Amino acid sequence: MRFYLVFTAIFMFMLGISLLQARRQVGVGNHASLVLMAYGLAVSLLLASTRAMPDTWSLDFARVMWWLGYGTFAAVSYLFLFQVCLLLAELAARFLAPGVLGFFRSWRALCLAFGLTALVLAYGSWELCDVRVLSRQMVSAKVARPVRMVAASDLHLGVMVSAARMDALVRLIRAQNPDLLLLVGDVVNDHPASLEPLAEKLAAARPRLGTYGVFGNHERYEGDGASARVFQWAGARLLCNESVRLPEAGIQILGIVDPGRAADVTGEIVDEIHSLAPQVDPALFGVLMNHRPVAWREAALPLGIELTLSGHTHRGQVFPFYLVVAAFHEFMGGFYEQDGKVLGVSAGAGFWGPPLRVLAPPDILVIDVLPATAP
Repeated sequence: MRFYLVFTAIFMFMLGISLLQARRQVGVGNHASLVLMAYGLAVSLLLASTRAMPDTWSLDFARVMWWLGYGTFAAVSYLFLFQVCLLLAELAARFLAPGVLGFFRSWRALCLAFGLTALVLAYGSWELCDVRVLSRQMVSAKVARPVRMVAASDLHLGVMVSAARMDALVRLIRAQNPDLLLLVGDVVNDHPASLEPLAEKLAAARPRLGTYGVFGNHERYEGDGASARVFQWAGARLLCNESVRLPEAGIQILGIVDPGRAADVTGEIVDEIHSLAPQVDPALFGVLMNHRPVAWREAALPLGIELTLSGHTHRGQVFPFYLVVAAFHEFMGGFYEQDGKVLGVSAGAGFWGPPLRVLAPPDILVIDVLPATAP
């Protein structure tokens, strides 16, 4: 609930500033301002209430509130951004170009802010559906034949995810012809009891060597038991600080459970990875699933794990929020290499909160592990 209190405070602040600017531009009256502020508060509170609603309630209500709430939040966020830019431009014009000051207090300025907001929302809706494929090859003498892995993270299945979106994602995964499908956390976002129809679509991927997954922070928020059922529906074996050997492929998959808190949990994740040390088989190509892209250098590399897969960052999801996320994460997205070992960080195949992606396209990772010599 603390999150929604902070969410409401930020949302109302942005809405208030945007309205103050609109009043300067076109003279929005007190009555209209109060109505808009009341609407914003009501949407935010209803959005929070749907998280606590019983499973017996209609999901259609939650779906409408989430789309309305997060859609409004996205629109207000970018309107706020452009209104602040106009305000800063107006302050600069006082000194550099006094002759254009009238523009900044006219309906034309408000139309510009609304127009730019609409363009960004339209682009973000398009980019959200443009799931990319990031590919990487690795060579290892530990595998006898080529093994193709597809890693998907941050699907955030919930009331805002449509069956059509899941169908498109599964088609993309199947088109890669994977031997392994690895679900690297945050598969679950909300209302896990209702996710069976969406999760079962993942089971249709049917990779030859199976599907494996780990918990991200959002699974922990929704409860371990409820989230584990979603992985079961998806046909995935859940790895909870454990490993599985696939000797016929020369692969060992290791997975750790996310601590499930918003704070810096690097130390805990280091300890979890270290706890797997007795299980690491140096004769097999090691693949570690760790939802957050932390502790790679501190723990995974010293254990000799060849490939670590993460997600979590969404690559910021919406610009300029990228700048905030980048301040806390060294590894934002893509592939990183050190001493012949690789860290793959997915920007996520889904979205969280606002149904947008702006300069942070969703993706899945495809890793081909090739034998060092021809079979």
